[in-house]
Amino acid sequence: MTQVHLAAKVDISASYLNLIEWNKRPIAGSLLRKVADALDISLAELDNATEHHLLATLSEIARLPTLSALQIEEHRTNELIGRFPGWARGIAALARSERAAAARVQVLSDRLNNDPFLSETMHHMLTRIAAIRSATEILTDYELAADRRAQFNAIVHEESQALSKVGESLATYFDKAEESEHALKPIDEVEALFNARANHIAELEDAAQVLSAQVSGPRPRARMTHARSLAETELSPLIETLISEQPEMDGPLAEARVRHALINYAASAMVMPMSEFATRADTLRYDIDALAEVFSTDIESVSLRLTALAISKDVPKFGYFCVNAAGTVIEMRSIEQLAVPRYASACPLWVLYRAQQSPETFIRQRVVFPSGARFVFVARAVHHGPAGFGKPRHYQTVMTAMSEDDARKTVYAPDPNTSVEEVGPGCRLCPLTDCLHRVDAPLSE
Repeated sequence: MTQVHLAAKVDISASYLNLIEWNKRPIAGSLLRKVADALDISLAELDNATEHHLLATLSEIARLPTLSALQIEEHRTNELIGRFPGWARGIAALARSERAAAARVQVLSDRLNNDPFLSETMHHMLTRIAAIRSATEILTDYELAADRRAQFNAIVHEESQALSKVGESLATYFDKAEESEHALKPIDEVEALFNARANHIAELEDAAQVLSAQVSGPRPRARMTHARSLAETELSPLIETLISEQPEMDGPLAEARVRHALINYAASAMVMPMSEFATRADTLRYDIDALAEVFSTDIESVSLRLTALAISKDVPKFGYFCVNAAGTVIEMRSIEQLAVPRYASACPLWVLYRAQQSPETFIRQRVVFPSGARFVFVARAVHHGPAGFGKPRHYQTVMTAMSEDDARKTVYAPDPNTSVEEVGPGCRLCPLTDCLHRVDAPLSE
């Protein structure tokens, strides 16, 4: 596309566009958006966000402990990107591939180390193998009467059949886990449904829009309680249909958890209708506190509602995590490149776990993972349960996560001087061997 053609499409002169291209005139705001639309690319590709991210990724690769002996010239990374952009992107692509493989290893590692089903199954297998071995040793080492030999042969036969059934059960378990790419816990069933729909349930959005006018209540808790009651009574058939259409569903506990999540989703859609919520969120730059005040609701509901925003190049993609006082993840909506252990604990350096030291206060954290992926976390510990004098205070921490590029579109955008904290997904997958908070050896050992 020529300068003249592009200038005409964005309604400026070709000479002015030439000055912009040579960095002699600034560009931002609506004009930058017009250029992006005319070229059919994202704003990130025009404001150098893509190159900045590539630089950050390659810099982190250069600092990986496993590559320290190679003495990579990190100070010449900019030169590599400028002179050999294809190679630079290729190296970054390999890093992303490695990260994806590490994520799969993480799921398997968590399962193998912490899944009670596997632990019990392995115990049954070892028990059967021991019985077969004992019986065959007796048959081999001793002269037995025909009837006694028949008895031991029968034991070997029975134990072999039992071992075969245990093996089939184990294979079925892994086949199902592989097909669904989930670890088959109730929390994963919820994540499976929302991931399949990009966290946006269109049927519930439409139904909730109709009921939103009926939601009333002077206080946030009362409004949300009324909305949940409406969802349970008016939208129950639709919710049951959504549950029945979920192929990964596995048992009544998972169904109950998914049902609860869908009711909460519908209630939030009533209190915060998407058409109005999306507009207000953009205007307020996704300020969770401000949105909670506008819609007279709680920050947990707002944080979850942000994950349901329609996918767009101009709208940030949000993740959501909620942990209890024990540090267990009890609800999440994950985002790309952010790996969270499904059975074991996540990295204790995440602000998700630090927020309970300063309850009812938003804390922002800018992080970089060993893979080079950069995120901004915003967490707040909120009181959960009945309030009153003499009653214990129990807190749950909710955390909103976004990529560093997406954070630039929000009030949580870190300035260049904001420190970047090195964190990991969890001890088993983290190569930061000098971490003071490590509680488990890395998988590579």
